[in-house]
Amino acid sequence: MSHFPNRVEFRLFVLLAVATALAGCGRGFQPRDFATPEALFQASLLEFQQKKWDNAQLGFERLTSDLSSRDPLLAPAYFYLALTHERKREYLLAAQAFERVTDGFPDDTLAPTAMLGTGRAYQSLWRRPSLDPEQGQKAASVLRALLSSYPDAKETEDAKQRITQLEEWFALKDYQTAVHYIKVRPVVDGAIIYLKDIVTTYPSTKAARLSWLRLHELYTKIRWKEDAAETCSAMWKAYPGDAEVKTACGTQPADSVKVGVAPSAPVSYPVAYARPAPRALR
Repeated sequence: MSHFPNRVEFRLFVLLAVATALAGCGRGFQPRDFATPEALFQASLLEFQQKKWDNAQLGFERLTSDLSSRDPLLAPAYFYLALTHERKREYLLAAQAFERVTDGFPDDTLAPTAMLGTGRAYQSLWRRPSLDPEQGQKAASVLRALLSSYPDAKETEDAKQRITQLEEWFALKDYQTAVHYIKVRPVVDGAIIYLKDIVTTYPSTKAARLSWLRLHELYTKIRWKEDAAETCSAMWKAYPGDAEVKTACGTQPADSVKVGVAPSAPVSYPVAYARPAPRALR
């Protein structure tokens, strides 16, 4: 005959199961189980290498709170804590931990790598050009600081590539804003402000070429002939042989000098992203 547990037996069974589960958890990674900071660091590093991010985070967080400011393990503990946050896609926490390395230990060999990590984390927070570029601006600022503070570091090549990617997004965001002014509002002079800023500030980006073409289109539409002619001259120099430029401006005059460089030099850093409020044409 089957025996069905009564209510008391069932509760005892549940309590036993919970106690067993808790006991199992207690046998896992526990920072307090390690007698020395060195032992905890090595154990946390092993957890990191095995991609056990939560355990690694526990260990490195314990080290960063327990170690003195002069302990040689503190900088690498913050560094690996930052990497752990990054692996967990906790990018803001990662940036903050990387900054503890660069701010507290600027002469440490990990400092350039940590500064690159800070820029990378802030860049990851800016998920697409249409969003607020504040985190992207922070990333660009940090990466430029890396180039000036550690010009000989191997991380500079990665930093330069990331700056280029960010500038493409900055330019694209401004170009999208300009198109919005043209198509939705419409505010022609507001669009012109953005487009001129793009070709001046980000002359090497893809959006710069589109901005020159839009400027020519707008100048032609509002009959600013001299400005339209100047955009053609700039585009002939910057984009020789481009089919769309040829359609907009015709064939380059024979006496023009072809120079395959951007028409305007970029402005000095830092770049100001605030724009004057556009004023509608009457």
